[in-house]
Amino acid sequence: MGVRSVRPPVADPRPGGAGRPARAAALALLAGLLAACGATSATASPTRQQAEHTTSAIPTPTPAIAPTAYCDAQDTPIPGAAAALANGQLNLSNPTAVEQAWWEMGATMVPACSEITSDPPAIQTKNLTNGQLSDAAFTAWLIADNQTWTLIEWAQQHDQARVIQLLDWGPAVVEFVSDGGKIADDKTCEYPEKVYAVSVTAGQMSDLNSGGSSSPGVVYVQAAVGPCTSLWTSADGSVANKDVGEGQESVELDLTVLTESPALGPYVTFAGSYDQGWAPTVDGIISASGI
Repeated sequence: MGVRSVRPPVADPRPGGAGRPARAAALALLAGLLAACGATSATASPTRQQAEHTTSAIPTPTPAIAPTAYCDAQDTPIPGAAAALANGQLNLSNPTAVEQAWWEMGATMVPACSEITSDPPAIQTKNLTNGQLSDAAFTAWLIADNQTWTLIEWAQQHDQARVIQLLDWGPAVVEFVSDGGKIADDKTCEYPEKVYAVSVTAGQMSDLNSGGSSSPGVVYVQAAVGPCTSLWTSADGSVANKDVGEGQESVELDLTVLTESPALGPYVTFAGSYDQGWAPTVDGIISASGI
């Protein structure tokens, strides 16, 4: 994913803002996968009386289908997939079930199971939604979120720009990987150390959605805590170090869509992701969360 401090934010969410940068055109098969199983919305200012809890670890996902049915012992190219994507083809010729599942995720290879098995460090969580989001639902979302970060980390090291695009994880990252770059994060930069679920009002959600119609909902405030390392290696071999220093936190507010696929199980895509300092509404929500 790249560290959160350098994750390209969406454009100004306020009415009159520049609008979100357009992503490169995706194949129709990728666009179809963005249908939501459930979406989150923005946050009302939480109070200290709202329910909160802390947990030291997040469970490993338990998909209905055994994970080994949809990944492999090693990264394995899908025959014809790269050429099909380059030519805009929607179908593969006689793919296996595993190959088809990952093709529908935008991948040109089947990843090694070891590389897409979530392994987050201890995560501090708080449910500040006063019952709007149950603890069980929050835990389910955390599992899906960690699965997404795991997939992004694999994708950005294995030339899988369209997987990152499917997850809507920022045009700059997609472009960098498309141009032959690789991004490698250590575990502390790969996963957040703090995740707070926060309720938001309809007005706040409207601000986050650029003035569009909206309803009260839930967003997630996440923080990567330094020290951690993130190395961006360009196709020409030049390296940019985008670490989070010791004692620093990189904070963002995420508006997500929860979905799942046969290949991956539950995961999230990013309907909006806003860095701290982006807009008054974003900063107010983050500040009120106490993260």
